[in-house]
Amino acid sequence: MSPTDSAALSRRTVILAGAAAVPVLAAGSALLTATPVHAATAADFALVRTQWLGTLIGDYSLTDATVQNYVTASAAEAQTLWTSLVTTANRTYLWADLNSSSVSAIQRNAIGRLRALALALRSPGSSLYQNAGLKADLLAAVDWFLANKYGVTSMYDNWWDFQIGIPLALNDFCVLLYDDLTASQIATAMTAIKRYAPTPTSTGGATSTGANRNWACSIAILRGALSQDSAIIADAKTAYTTVFPYVSGGDGFYTDGGFIQHKYFSYNGGYAVSLLQYLTYSMVATAGTPWAFTAPRVAEVYDWVQHNYAPWIYAGAFMDMTRGRGLSRFYETDHRVGRLTIATLLQLAAVFPAAQALTVRAQCKGWIDADAFLPFFTYDKAPIEQVRLASIVQGRAVMADAGIAAAAESTQTVVATSMARAVHRRPAFPYAVAMDSTVIKPYESANNENLQGWYTGEGAVYLYLPGQTGQWANQYWPTADKYRIPGTTVDTKTLALGAGRGSANTWTGGALLDGDAALGMSLKFAVQTLTGRKSWFCLDDVIACLGAGISSTDGTTIESIVENRNIGPNGQTIPVVDGAAVLATPGSSPSTLHPNWAWIPNTGGYVFPGGTTIKAMREDRTGKWTDMDHRGVYDDTTTYSRRFVTFWFDHGVSPSNAGYAYLQLPGATQAQTAGMAASTEVAVVANTAEVQAVTRAGTGTTMANFWTAGAPKTAGIQLDNRASVVVTRTGGRLSIAVSDPTQVVAGAVTVTIDGPATGVVQADPGVTVLALTPNVKLSVDVTGAAGASFVARFSV
Repeated sequence: MSPTDSAALSRRTVILAGAAAVPVLAAGSALLTATPVHAATAADFALVRTQWLGTLIGDYSLTDATVQNYVTASAAEAQTLWTSLVTTANRTYLWADLNSSSVSAIQRNAIGRLRALALALRSPGSSLYQNAGLKADLLAAVDWFLANKYGVTSMYDNWWDFQIGIPLALNDFCVLLYDDLTASQIATAMTAIKRYAPTPTSTGGATSTGANRNWACSIAILRGALSQDSAIIADAKTAYTTVFPYVSGGDGFYTDGGFIQHKYFSYNGGYAVSLLQYLTYSMVATAGTPWAFTAPRVAEVYDWVQHNYAPWIYAGAFMDMTRGRGLSRFYETDHRVGRLTIATLLQLAAVFPAAQALTVRAQCKGWIDADAFLPFFTYDKAPIEQVRLASIVQGRAVMADAGIAAAAESTQTVVATSMARAVHRRPAFPYAVAMDSTVIKPYESANNENLQGWYTGEGAVYLYLPGQTGQWANQYWPTADKYRIPGTTVDTKTLALGAGRGSANTWTGGALLDGDAALGMSLKFAVQTLTGRKSWFCLDDVIACLGAGISSTDGTTIESIVENRNIGPNGQTIPVVDGAAVLATPGSSPSTLHPNWAWIPNTGGYVFPGGTTIKAMREDRTGKWTDMDHRGVYDDTTTYSRRFVTFWFDHGVSPSNAGYAYLQLPGATQAQTAGMAASTEVAVVANTAEVQAVTRAGTGTTMANFWTAGAPKTAGIQLDNRASVVVTRTGGRLSIAVSDPTQVVAGAVTVTIDGPATGVVQADPGVTVLALTPNVKLSVDVTGAAGASFVARFSV
């Protein structure tokens, strides 16, 4: 692209089926250029405001019925808000249900409603479009808000509302009504924001990081454009520089696919989504101005999209184990967050070069196609910011473009040791595991949220399946037994709401080789005596789940949960054990079963090598979102009921060296499950507190987690230190992956694999080949590797 071409904001026209032309930002536009050298002018400030307005509403044709329906539905909700808006001269609140001077979120909600009304006022086709009465009421309301609730008080309750939440909505409001607000009104609004958030480098009384830094920068960019003050925008662009680089500690993006916020929590599906959202708006708004983002910054963002966002999205849902305390928000389900992410990516695609833009749009098209639980173009009434109309318009353009083929779901397996999360993706499912460590805490319960999240990050398994993506969004969290999250080994002692679950676990993660992974997590806590070793060996379409050394002296019952599946209200799904239907009648008392295998229709199979004893229930459970969320804001007090199928191992009271073993077959048929139970294809070759290992004959794969430095030789593998190992022998090739999940081993791990090799095909830096015969012997320097896998390949 030439400097001349890139200096202007180019556009292309996408034709919607049955609709007029819709302008869409072109890939390869001025967003990719270096910052122009000319001084800022009034036209530059105007362009930032105009392009920001374009991210809110955009250009569209009312002949597109889908767009018109979205506009109509949003206007209907706005009409309800206008009807209930208090407009009397002596008012003490704007809405009767938002009458508080001590709960900061109430004021955030108030300006959010004014923003929603302003959107309806400015959206062509809305029943409130350019309504003079509404405009007058909005101008008076924002004057009252600024004179009584914001900009004139000290901060109280939650700093985030004053410094971020309210400014985001207030900035949008000022952009939407810019032509109707006086210079004095705009100055008052911007002064109010500046009072609480004078610099983007500081939020909450500390140096801003991650999403907080990004929000603060985005607010400052728009405040500068509204104030016509280039210094404010320049400071924001400088502050933005800390957001982009990958980090090796603390908040931010990690090269292994992780994103951390609040130091200890996985938040790809929470804070990272908001970060991407407002960074996108900033990038679009500053295009063609002195503050445009440069090509290297754009390239970094594209890398995030592919490595830190896409692996955690399935069928339009942003997987729950990356959403922190958002699990307890009824209005913020995995599908709603996924929908917002897709909406953001549709706008972000415009900043990428053509090939990358096509990739992102194809991914969005695939997710939109796949999400039958929450269709993308349906107006979803919820007390949060809606998907922007501009994204709906761009989504319609993408869906109508025959040149964009819907992308298939990713089959990438990711081990994000940085945030103690992993996902094993196959064509038919993603199987994700949420773990903890001394660095990553089991769950977050700040602000009286997620108070029952105790076990949601302690080896919890999150399985998504085609057509079954409502498992988590369909009222799972208010109704499920929080002591029986799939995959976990738990102490059944009753825990206090929000009880601390500090982990002393020093092993989290595992080795990754060609899409298969040997995952492991040890159990060790600061407040319980429960200990144990847990492994999930991801062997293509089978996951071998092992537990060993499970011990406790607390005098309570210990359980390992195989499954806790939400089958919907009055669900008719009946599980099958060894070919016979069981649990046909729902009840609240567990049954004792002795299966070789079990199968849950529309979920998959469970094989118990050699047979075992489990507890099982098919029960109806009730609960409320407010059981988990005690903020008193955005409450849903409805009592929901859902039916669950639950399998678990009962290890008894204060067990000593207990264990379990089962194979999980996500999405398998009954016949496939029975067939696996009858075969020796997958074998458990070790399941002790020293080493856990499995083999799969058909793929020539061996996986092992060596928990101690003195662990015995297992399945032809000998190590001199703790490590996770995957070995495959296929097609004349021996491949080996080694990882240090403890992240503390200093120096090298020596690995010996039985049998010779004829040559070295490839070895990662840090791998030294010590011998090829009579056995293959490697030295792997894992110092400072942060749990990453080292791979070596040999001809045999």
